[in-house]
Amino acid sequence: MDYYFSYSLFGWVIKDASSRYVYANQKACRYFSQPFEKIKGCTDKDLFPDLCDFHDRITKDDKKIIATGAMSIVLRIFNQEGNNRKQAYLVEKRLWRLPDGSPGIICNYIEITNVYFSTFLCQHSRKPLTFTAPSPLFTNREWEVILLLLCGMKRDRMSAMLNVSKLTLRNRIARCCEKANVMHGVALIQYCQRKGWDNYIPPFFLKKGYITFSGKFG
Repeated sequence: MDYYFSYSLFGWVIKDASSRYVYANQKACRYFSQPFEKIKGCTDKDLFPDLCDFHDRITKDDKKIIATGAMSIVLRIFNQEGNNRKQAYLVEKRLWRLPDGSPGIICNYIEITNVYFSTFLCQHSRKPLTFTAPSPLFTNREWEVILLLLCGMKRDRMSAMLNVSKLTLRNRIARCCEKANVMHGVALIQYCQRKGWDNYIPPFFLKKGYITFSGKFG
């Protein structure tokens, strides 16, 4: 297994039951921009201070995997090699047994260029994920709303995620509909899908570098 991880085309890390890293192959170390000696024994909060607000969510997800054996998928964003160029990875997290027999978690990092976000939204159509706005028609705030509408998120969860009131959210959706010349949110979703605008991730969702997608898509 050591040989496989060392020569794999993907990044691999292993955590213990306390969400501390106990292994990272060379590929993963490059994603983290740290040698393994500095990664070993650390949590995500130690390595990435901007994830402090999400640390409880990360550890809760890790504990759920250990308790149930279910796989989890998250989206991680890294600044590649300190040059401030963002690169996205789909991370598959699964239950793993450590050498001493205790439970842990193995994580496989897959470059987003090999994964199609639109597969979750519209399974008969595949388009690569993009981080550049496909049209100037909508503002960044409006694109945020559009992405969450495309994901099928309920309005109360949308307002909580975007940290805006329900009235502000309703007004943003109304402005989007007006610009697209449609009558309601469902028609707005259909409009964006016809335009091919269903694979854009606005900057808001890249700031923290950790997004969990859950629920049913497509």
